[in-house]
Amino acid sequence: MLFLTILVLAIASPGIALTTKAQTTAVNDLTATPLFQIHPARNGAAPFGYSSQQNGTTSLVSSPQLTGTKPTGYSPSQIITAYDLTSSTSGSGATIAIIDAYSDPSIASNLATFDSEYGLPTPVLTIENMAGSATNSGWAVETSLDVEWAHAIAPAANILLVEASSNSLTALLSAVTYATTTYSNTADPVKAVSMSWGSSEFSTESTYDSSYLSSTTGIVFFASSGDSGAGTIWPSVSPNVVSVGGTTLNVATSTAPLKETAWSDSGGGVSTYEALPAWQYDYGLTYNGRVTPDVSFDANPSTGVSVYDSTPYEGMSGWLEVGGTSVGAPSWAAIQALGLLTVASNLYADGSPSSYLRDITSGSNGYSAAVGYDLVTGLGSPVTTSFTPTDFSISAVPVSAASAPVYAGATTPTTVTTTVNVAPLNGFTGTVTLVATGPSEASKPFTVSLTPTSIPSASGSSTLSVTVPAGTTQGTYQVTVTGTDTNGISQSAAFSLKVQNFAISASPTSLSLKSGASGTSTITVTPASGFTGAVTLSATVTSGSGLTTSFSPNPVSITSLASAVSSLTVTAGTKTGTYTVTVKGTGATGVPVATATISVTVGSTRRSPFG
Repeated sequence: MLFLTILVLAIASPGIALTTKAQTTAVNDLTATPLFQIHPARNGAAPFGYSSQQNGTTSLVSSPQLTGTKPTGYSPSQIITAYDLTSSTSGSGATIAIIDAYSDPSIASNLATFDSEYGLPTPVLTIENMAGSATNSGWAVETSLDVEWAHAIAPAANILLVEASSNSLTALLSAVTYATTTYSNTADPVKAVSMSWGSSEFSTESTYDSSYLSSTTGIVFFASSGDSGAGTIWPSVSPNVVSVGGTTLNVATSTAPLKETAWSDSGGGVSTYEALPAWQYDYGLTYNGRVTPDVSFDANPSTGVSVYDSTPYEGMSGWLEVGGTSVGAPSWAAIQALGLLTVASNLYADGSPSSYLRDITSGSNGYSAAVGYDLVTGLGSPVTTSFTPTDFSISAVPVSAASAPVYAGATTPTTVTTTVNVAPLNGFTGTVTLVATGPSEASKPFTVSLTPTSIPSASGSSTLSVTVPAGTTQGTYQVTVTGTDTNGISQSAAFSLKVQNFAISASPTSLSLKSGASGTSTITVTPASGFTGAVTLSATVTSGSGLTTSFSPNPVSITSLASAVSSLTVTAGTKTGTYTVTVKGTGATGVPVATATISVTVGSTRRSPFG
């Protein structure tokens, strides 16, 4: 049995905390913790968080019983305004999958109370109960938070709540599988999966990434980064997940502007087991592993959101003010349900993402927030509903041809041209500067140039000229064109240039002839690197051998990738011995040139003494 070291849960004030105390457990025993925190002062209770007892039963602190009778946290309209999340679609035609543990029999009525308070429409709520009657008061708060705030951000989206049989990773991932593969709704497909929970990292987690957190239908996974400050948890560290960290959000008032800083308990750091993804490396990050979070959202319970939950938890029920990175996962999943491409590769694609993310530059979780990416808030918090980067594209037309063929063995340099097109995406208006780089694999340097080198408004074309040195060997060579704007946005396109050639072979490669007799060998011309055209065949024989040769047909024509053949006839003279026939193929311009040899043995013809 494989054993892993995980973090032990401990009660903290307020909310859930993960300590650094370690224990050994089997893989199948790994459990996850919901990542919410409740603000105590505005809910009439002492500081508290999630109980470490996660045995599937409801464990209540019954004295005193306090009921929140009115909302105290941020409302949906305040959050939508703060993050500019107004949408014309409201998520219509999409389903948000919420993955939580244990049954919450009151979730439908809790959601109805929440909707009534804030004037939200009644959603299509589908509940897949894998837990039976097993309940847990902490997970009930998590479920109410997730369902209510996914609905608040995308009020027209359907909600699929999958209640895992327990908080084990095995059970929760089975619930993920149900949402991504078993659940079927072609009219309103699952667009996003919210996972507001996590466990410590474990050595085989990358196997779980590919088995459970991947989709062939475009589903995007969102996971909370943790509520214990600097450090990493899974599935947040999975490269297949958008990791959501936490901030302290003070919304704008009549006397003060909006202010957002890093939350001190936001999870974030460098993964122990996951490699740095290409999209983080391409952005310019140089850590030794996958780093989290990717983005952020309001999480401080002191600036928490309103949640209605009727299941008593730690002596509280009714309206609660809730924070934790649990707020961000369903909210970002809802943004994805709006159809706005919040996949990780898009989030990192723009070198200056300020058009759709608010960079959080102050605060700390042990790591400091800073300009650009940081290990507290990632790239920042949303400031729009569209996360398709303002960008441009570059393409070479055609991508693997040229204005003229280039042949191996050419005795003079050959210059070819192709067109490079630049096009704006999503309203891009900047000027793109182009640079071409010749192939590094070439034995001799290629000369490359672009005319023009600057494309205003990222809309236009440039002519790429490539001069291939004389004597370049057959093969495919890549020329790269890179475009960059003044904000550091960079895109590249590759142009494949083929130096063409052909090969010649003979079958058979030896003939035995009597004086005056003839024999044949099949000459095959095989194209390489896209060669097409006529190949003229010629033969030379050993001087004084008396051999004569002819080809049929000659020349041969290569019109596709298929080989062409010609029949070589060799006629012996009167001289005996072993001689060589050298077959030469020559392209129409004198290159390429290829050869093959045939050995011909000529024996004497003796008259029979009895004839």
